[in-house]
Amino acid sequence: MRLAAIDIGSNTTLLLVVEKTDETFSVLEDKIYFTRLAEGLSVSKKLSSGALFRLTEAFQSIQEILEKFRPDQISAVATSACREAVNQEELFQLGEKFHISPIEIISAKREAELTFTGAIFGLGQECEDPLVVDIGGGSTELVSCKKSYSFNMGSVTLTEKLQTAQALTRMDKISLTTYIENTLKPVKTFLQERDYKPLIFVAGTPITLAFMEKETSDPNHVHGEKLTEEQVHFWLEKLAGLSLEERKKIPHLPEHRSDVIVAGLAILKQILSATGKKEFIVSATGVRYGLILEQC
Repeated sequence: MRLAAIDIGSNTTLLLVVEKTDETFSVLEDKIYFTRLAEGLSVSKKLSSGALFRLTEAFQSIQEILEKFRPDQISAVATSACREAVNQEELFQLGEKFHISPIEIISAKREAELTFTGAIFGLGQECEDPLVVDIGGGSTELVSCKKSYSFNMGSVTLTEKLQTAQALTRMDKISLTTYIENTLKPVKTFLQERDYKPLIFVAGTPITLAFMEKETSDPNHVHGEKLTEEQVHFWLEKLAGLSLEERKKIPHLPEHRSDVIVAGLAILKQILSATGKKEFIVSATGVRYGLILEQC
């Protein structure tokens, strides 16, 4: 049996197609599209014409891949940006046009559950009491075995709010840190109340950090990698001091993430600091894997 999962996020749209056997599944296609649906959303409350154009191009490609593999089941979900947008109907119309339907706009709670299940998949180590942190484009989710929290603070929205796409001054850095700390205050106790084993960061920000640190561009090569507080600090300071054009020249930093990476790393750093941990695990899986596991 073939299964497909589509995760329509705030910064990226992800497609996963697998071949399921009795005991496991093998990946046939794992594709990423930089659709940036959260672009300008905090002000307009709408999916922009540019975002819808990028999504149209992604859906065209996805339709071709689905026609090639002909999966028996397809699950398609949309997350933070589409939850916030007042013109959600345009998303549904695109889905119908390209036979990617129905699309479910899921709640923050369901997004957290799928992220948790997907993120710990295939790590190959004991997960006694994990904490999964998903830094998305429009929101950030914190998920443990018992609780989950979601914030309307992601790498795209924070970049637009505090203008972190360009080189930051000392005062810019202070403002960025202060904003994130204030946003995280309601969960400070939650982050410190347990010795989470392990601490897992999932999605584009930690994967990009691992790309730069490990000098690779293959997500499969960084899934399960351990990174440290020192590595986060090094890359945050380095990238925060560069212009957007200078960031684009950094090896293994995807161009489509060069503008939002500083905001994403700043969120990562503050959450890591709040837990008191010095290292974490990178997961290259997430919602799309959670959807597949749900279908299995």
